[in-house]
Amino acid sequence: MASKTDIVALKWVVGLMNKQAENAEASLVDYSNDPSNKRPLLQCMWAVHQITSTLRALGMRKGEMLTLEMERSLNYLYKDKVTGERRKLTMGGLMQALKVLPAYFAHAQNARADSGQGLEQHVNDMRRWLGERPRPPAYFFHMEIPENAGITVGGQPAADEEIRERANVMLALYLEMAKMALRRKNVKESMKTVARISRRMQTLFVGTEPERFWLTMIGICEGVAGGLIVPDECIAQIFKTGAFTIKYARENGAAIDPNMDYQATLQQMLYYIAACKARPVHIGRIRGIFGISENTLSDANGNLIHADALVTALSSALDQLNTVVDHLNTHDLAEEAKRGDGRELDNTALVGIEATQYRLEAAGQMVHADSLHGVQGRLEKLYRGDFNESPEQLTQAISDIIRGIVDVKLDIEHKLEHGLGSSFSSREFELRESVVAATFNHMGLVENYMHQILRRKELASALARKPKDDAALLRLTVALNRHLNKTDQGYEELREAVRQADAGEADVDRLLELSRVFLNEQETLPDRKAIDLSLELLDEIAGALGFAGMEEEASIIDRCSGWLRAASKAGEVREDDAFRCFAEAFAQLELHLQRSVIDPLDDTEHMLAIARQRAAELDEFAAKLSSGAEVVEGSWAEPKNYVEDADIPPEFREVFIEESEEIVAEISTLTPRWLETPDDQDVLRDIRRHFHTFKGNGRAVGANILGELGWAVQDMLDRVLDGDLEVGESLKLLMDDVVNELPVLVASYKDGTSFDVTRTRELTDRCFRMASGAGEDLAGTLPQIDDQASASASDSSVVEPLGH
Repeated sequence: MASKTDIVALKWVVGLMNKQAENAEASLVDYSNDPSNKRPLLQCMWAVHQITSTLRALGMRKGEMLTLEMERSLNYLYKDKVTGERRKLTMGGLMQALKVLPAYFAHAQNARADSGQGLEQHVNDMRRWLGERPRPPAYFFHMEIPENAGITVGGQPAADEEIRERANVMLALYLEMAKMALRRKNVKESMKTVARISRRMQTLFVGTEPERFWLTMIGICEGVAGGLIVPDECIAQIFKTGAFTIKYARENGAAIDPNMDYQATLQQMLYYIAACKARPVHIGRIRGIFGISENTLSDANGNLIHADALVTALSSALDQLNTVVDHLNTHDLAEEAKRGDGRELDNTALVGIEATQYRLEAAGQMVHADSLHGVQGRLEKLYRGDFNESPEQLTQAISDIIRGIVDVKLDIEHKLEHGLGSSFSSREFELRESVVAATFNHMGLVENYMHQILRRKELASALARKPKDDAALLRLTVALNRHLNKTDQGYEELREAVRQADAGEADVDRLLELSRVFLNEQETLPDRKAIDLSLELLDEIAGALGFAGMEEEASIIDRCSGWLRAASKAGEVREDDAFRCFAEAFAQLELHLQRSVIDPLDDTEHMLAIARQRAAELDEFAAKLSSGAEVVEGSWAEPKNYVEDADIPPEFREVFIEESEEIVAEISTLTPRWLETPDDQDVLRDIRRHFHTFKGNGRAVGANILGELGWAVQDMLDRVLDGDLEVGESLKLLMDDVVNELPVLVASYKDGTSFDVTRTRELTDRCFRMASGAGEDLAGTLPQIDDQASASASDSSVVEPLGH
């Protein structure tokens, strides 16, 4: 479907377009003073062309029709194609059009639509003076169409094959009969045939947008056949749209043509229905379905009021209301009520309220005018002494009067500041604006934390092994640039090494050395803490949104938070499909909130729908994650759903085994050295990096039991690096146990022999528990893994072959 007018974007550029209109007007005046100098005319043409381009980008096709006619008129003037009286008329028409443009932009913002109201006269006047045929009024018609009007709610279109079959039969007949009617040949019979085809198409597409197109087409046929509708170029375009719809159905079945703007065409069709003076059966029914009344045409053809006039009326209303407020501040209403004994009263407040009502009605603010009418009535009763019998009623009446006046005053101020189209009360808007502003700040912090984690992970992964080819070297330099491009200061040696690598002159050893030093310096905030801070921020965001009444938005944040918490426990926060889903849900929600503040009436449901969909997908991603570190939160007496190995793809097996054996050798060498000197952070980082590689490689190829052990040890060592976990005897013994277990575990993947996974899973749980227990192994509290299995001694979940 064609995209709708972007009202939010219009608010962003309306000032620029108004400025262009002013420039064009000034240039046109300069040209009228000296027609021999055509340079101002070119400047005017350029300014109008800029407006045309902007309107096209905004989807304002009706407004664009006016500026295109202005460009045509300017071009005719430039080429001296209009002379004499027609030249004067064309100049006058251009000046009027330039005056009406700002008013139309303001109307489009208030009506939230490119309605075309007030444009027909200006467009057609310029066309007549240039000798062109006027545009049909239907092009400029707009009315509010009730939701789902003419569409059978819950209806389902026919099967694709049936639609293709019937459309194939009807297309040629439809075209022939429509052409006959447009040529004024056998109009009644040809329109009856088109109406029957339209009825068949309406039935085939029940429950969809084309259904009401074909419903209205039946009325158009009835009007043309009865002489109530005179065919013109717009009617021809409507019949053409019908032909394209049947042709698309012949090829695609029940699918809706995404390039067809049914809404715009329906508006044009409804103009002819509304303009019919008689109401035969189908036209009368269509008028009822779409709510067309006697006033529909006159309402659509109303004159435009310039935004400046509306602002003037509202400003004047505010001045009058301020006079009322000043009067009430200096007079005690309770005392005034007691004087309701016939003595003359000061009617300043009543006069001011009445004057404010007139100005609000002139500005089209009927709701506020009605509200003040009620206030005026209560104030008159108070002055008459109607509330003197009951002090409670008097107090309530005074409260209602003051509150009514203040609410209207605040809302007028709000509209003058934020735009005449705003329907939010000032209090609602202020609450929403403050919550969204705070939310943006928190969401920005979450994004920063997530980007920090991903940048560091990518760099650590690129540094896991020495680059052996150009692709690996490119990956390293790209990962480095994600950090270095955030500023142009510092790390000159590293920057130079990266530049040399990009130029094909890499000193790989020097680049690796500088990169590892750089990576270690970037770990000012550990990933685990960054995630914890992000989760706290997300909880605060959800709470604030819920407080402001944005429950659905809060629910989306809660689901994002749920996935991030689960992914953190599983060690799966990385740049993958799940994270991209998280990022899109986050971004769409951010856009929705931003636009809801810029334009509270903007329809951002499509953004919210995408955010909802992505949040639901996050639930699915979270359900597939390993329980990982979550083991420490539950009771040790409860069974745990341990990860299982998958079949290692043959093409990865050899490389995986070879690299795993190298890592085991490295860990077996480094760990004793570190345990003797626990303060050696560089050695610890190398050990941690190797276990991180086990986690990534294991999960990538299906060696999930090894991957889970790698994650558990990495998580534990992260806490040592962060200073949250001391290197005590329990931790040293646990590391010895893990290092002793690794050769046997890796060997089992190599030869596919049976291997008792009980010991590996026990070590995995002990590492998670060590990390959570701040240095206490608590191995004695662990249940035996095989106790959680079936009582059968032959249960294969305890002893199973690995590497298959």
